[in-house]
Amino acid sequence: MVYIAPNPDAPRLKAYLLPSFPASELAAFKHAFELGTCAPFDTMLELVIQHAPKDYAGKSYEYMRKKEHESGNTGPFILVDARGAGGRAGAVWYVDQFATQDEVDDGEAVSTDVVWRILVKTDCLALTWANYDIANTSLQEDLEGLGVELPVDAGYEVGEADCCGGLDVLEERGSRDAAAVVARPGEFEESTDDALRADYMPRPARVVRLREGLAETLGVVNAWTIPSPARSRKNPDGSRETFPKGSVALQLRYDPNFDWPRYEWPEGSL
Repeated sequence: MVYIAPNPDAPRLKAYLLPSFPASELAAFKHAFELGTCAPFDTMLELVIQHAPKDYAGKSYEYMRKKEHESGNTGPFILVDARGAGGRAGAVWYVDQFATQDEVDDGEAVSTDVVWRILVKTDCLALTWANYDIANTSLQEDLEGLGVELPVDAGYEVGEADCCGGLDVLEERGSRDAAAVVARPGEFEESTDDALRADYMPRPARVVRLREGLAETLGVVNAWTIPSPARSRKNPDGSRETFPKGSVALQLRYDPNFDWPRYEWPEGSL
């Protein structure tokens, strides 16, 4: 049977619902986030949604950031107010860290009392987090893209939500070669056709794809790709998956239109 490596556990952020967020909008909010994080097949980020602590109502970002630090949450967190309503049209606050002295010296913030935050479309939240995490872009760059002038002070305002440069989230789902697949002998076919190998440099000796009909049952998109030798893999339970001689490892895309099981939100999340 074709083996697909389990995805690693996705990082988690706390998301606080403020009193202004309508409770009736929670399901639509969660659905928009699920679309953007590519749940359940290639989940990039998870949220643990909770009602905000009572003392957060009406308080400053600086106050909430300090309280999060005191509670042991040193990473970014999410605030969901009235602008989080509307499903995919909604937006949330991505709240990061206090400005550093280097950021003050570089003219990005007026003091280290500034807490960095940005308004982000709900369905773009996971990708925004990923871009910041790998330094593909920065919160400060995105603020400038929204017309916010640097240096900012503690009370800076963000008038519109960042939307990942207008990226179509639905088109982005399933666009990564994220499925680590191992096919055993008899489960794949190979070709040395020049037309199929021409797109690769250097040109491989062969290309491989799953046998007809297999991909559709697994939730992956079949395509000719460069194989690599299959190596044993460690399963989440600690056991090792081994493969017979001649097995190949392939990187394929997940099919977002597959009949995936319902996404399970983290324990403790609304």
